[in-house]
Amino acid sequence: MRRGLFFALFLLGLALAQAFPERAIPFEGKTLSGEPFKLAELLEKGPVFLNFWATHCPPCLVEGPEIGRVHARYRDRVQFVAVDVQDNPKMARFRVREWDWTFPVVIDYYADVARAYRVRYLPTSFFIARNGRVVAVHAGLLILRDAEGRVVEDFLTPNLERLLEAP
Repeated sequence: MRRGLFFALFLLGLALAQAFPERAIPFEGKTLSGEPFKLAELLEKGPVFLNFWATHCPPCLVEGPEIGRVHARYRDRVQFVAVDVQDNPKMARFRVREWDWTFPVVIDYYADVARAYRVRYLPTSFFIARNGRVVAVHAGLLILRDAEGRVVEDFLTPNLERLLEAP
């Protein structure tokens, strides 16, 4: 029974991984601060970490502070952008301030950008090379910790390093 469940989850994972785009899909929008945003302009500056999230997503609330800390280490080498999906902008602004996110957070009221990227679950993160190729995708929490707060699994840092090595 356990082997069958593991195999089914493995196949589901493969299906989800194959469903994501292989290249970045250009999009434009407004940020939470009201500024215009264009993904193409961000890609001109370097590789991009693209995170889809919302305040009504419990794993996103766990992940937010982690992303803020990692951004502080990578801000000079990787461009960060978050897409706030079908959310209350007031609540999103509160979380962005709380987590000290200083990168653009694009509002996706109708989930148009999320749909274009075939995002089915929040959080979902894309690691995009400067040439627009999607190097990695991760659906779910990027950093898992145990009850004592020790990192058990880190999907964020290794994928950012992979992104920096991509052409």
